[in-house]
Amino acid sequence: MEHDGAGVPHADGPEEDTTGWLRDAAVAVPVEPGRLPDGRPSLIIGDVRGYAAFNHLQGDNPEHDRGDCGIVSCADVLNQFGVRLTEADAFLHATRCHELHVVPGRPDQSGWTLPAEQAAILTDYGVPAHAEETQPVERLALAVQHGHGVIAMVNAGVLWSDPQALGHGQANHAVTITGIARDRYDGALLGLYINDSGTGQSGQFVSAHLMTTAFEHEGGFCVVTDSAQAAGLAGRAQDRADRAGSSSRPGCSGLSSW
Repeated sequence: MEHDGAGVPHADGPEEDTTGWLRDAAVAVPVEPGRLPDGRPSLIIGDVRGYAAFNHLQGDNPEHDRGDCGIVSCADVLNQFGVRLTEADAFLHATRCHELHVVPGRPDQSGWTLPAEQAAILTDYGVPAHAEETQPVERLALAVQHGHGVIAMVNAGVLWSDPQALGHGQANHAVTITGIARDRYDGALLGLYINDSGTGQSGQFVSAHLMTTAFEHEGGFCVVTDSAQAAGLAGRAQDRADRAGSSSRPGCSGLSSW
């Protein structure tokens, strides 16, 4: 499945903000003026179009397990950091390191990972990361704005407006945060852009209100890389992955809960 950034609003011509908040903000990723799906002007912060290519519909792994949203999100973040990795690569590594879970006879529910295990997978491939909980949506926004890779745990039923995916109301799905939208004039958070492997949609806009309900109210669980991409970690991570691929498999961090 190919992605061309469909669904990401095209930027308008450059416009200066009126309050100067952007000049004082710490931003380590691309910024461009754009519009929300409802037509409101905003500033898009993050490489939403570029990162759209790193997403696809989950289940493209040797076991055809369709519950591996966390695995796809890990591969997404690693590709953001320059580590060339497929869902199948990450799936096989996580299986070997006991960093994913299988429900016998239920491929639709198999392949899932806990936040700590997702952090372990990223760390195994040379992009150190950690799991967090009880975080607000603004924490996700600032992490992306500062250049960190971010995976958020949400309730799929709330995110998709699908009662069948609500489960018990817990966080039951992982998505990758690829960008944010802020008000041009005061910097207020308007929403976030996500790659969602559960639907295959890339660069999907989710309002701050909906994300608060789907993420923050469900425990605020997320995975954040320790370093920003601008820190030069990308090249070192790919070197490590290349060496592992040519001589041995990446090691296991030992963070698994098994």
